[in-house]
Amino acid sequence: MSWIDDLYAAWGREYPHLDVSALPPMVRLARLSILIDAFQHEVLEPFELTPGDYGVLAALRRAGSPYQLSPTLLTSRLQRSSGGITKMLKRLEDRGFVKRAPDPDDRRGSLVRLTKSGLAVQERIFNAFLTASDDVFAPLGRKSLRTADQGLAQVLEAFERWASAEESS
Repeated sequence: MSWIDDLYAAWGREYPHLDVSALPPMVRLARLSILIDAFQHEVLEPFELTPGDYGVLAALRRAGSPYQLSPTLLTSRLQRSSGGITKMLKRLEDRGFVKRAPDPDDRRGSLVRLTKSGLAVQERIFNAFLTASDDVFAPLGRKSLRTADQGLAQVLEAFERWASAEESS
């Protein structure tokens, strides 16, 4: 019996009149959150970047050539504050991974573009994440991984509905 099963049994014993069946998945998700954070930091440690910093590099790469976006689009796509994005862009610009330039279509705006070194480090990090992820999930096999992903998609959808309802109220 795992510690989560013990927790579930204990709360069920203490609150026999309540359905506590939502607790085990919630506790597993909380534990996964901690482990995923540690996983991301471990993969990024050799590159001396934070997960947020890499998020910016990855968003620019996903934008396609010429790998540029406005700070406003980065803020929206990464769901970060404009102040947070500004700090990340400063760190990445200081390292030579991104460059900011005036937006030719909007005199008041700017564009953030991956530099050649930013593109190169993004590729190395992406490959490191992919390799590390494959290592973590290898014991599951592809079929079990697809099944787990389908279940996680449903859980994420439930949380997205909750978040939307919270924002609406």
